[in-house]
Amino acid sequence: MQIYSLYLISRSGSLLYQRDIDSFGSPITEQNSNDYLVIASNLHGMHAIASKFKPNLPTKEETNSNKSGINMNSNKTGLRCIKTDTFNIFLHQTVTGLKIILITSSDTIESEISSLQNEIYRLYSDYVMKSPFYNLEMPIRIKWFDEVIINTTKKYNIRVNINTNNTNKISTSAK
Repeated sequence: MQIYSLYLISRSGSLLYQRDIDSFGSPITEQNSNDYLVIASNLHGMHAIASKFKPNLPTKEETNSNKSGINMNSNKTGLRCIKTDTFNIFLHQTVTGLKIILITSSDTIESEISSLQNEIYRLYSDYVMKSPFYNLEMPIRIKWFDEVIINTTKKYNIRVNINTNNTNKISTSAK
C-alpha cells in the first residue's frame, strides 16, 4: 500500500490543503493549482450528491443519547471510497465537516486507511486549529503542519511496506 496524495476540504467545499506524497510508482502527476481546485470541488460535489441518495437518519438510540437529534457520526452518509485499477480514493468526513481525502495504491482497503485518516485529523487539530495565525476557511500555509504530514505519511508508507515484505518472506520460507 502506498499513499500518493492528500486533500483537506472544508465543510463548504474549499480546498484547504493539498500535498502529493513522493511514493514509488505513483500514478499521480503534478498538476497546476487550478487542477487541484477542480479535483477538490468535484470530490466535494460527488460526496454531497452521494449523501442525498440514501440519507442516514439517526437511530432511536443515537437520538436518545444525543439530545440535539443530530447524527454524531457524519461519515455514515456520502461517498467513502472510489476504486480504480491504478488507485483508490478514500474520503472521510469528520464531525466538524472537514473532508480528508487520500489517494492511495489500488491494493489499499478502507480498514487499513482509517487509522491514518484519524491521525491526520488529530494533526490538523493540533497544528492548524490551535495556531493563532490561521484563519478559518483559508488555505493552510503552516510549515510545521506540512512537515509533520509528510513525515507521517512517509512513515505509514514505510511501515506498511515493511510489514508486507516480512509477510512475503514468511510465506516464501514456508514453501
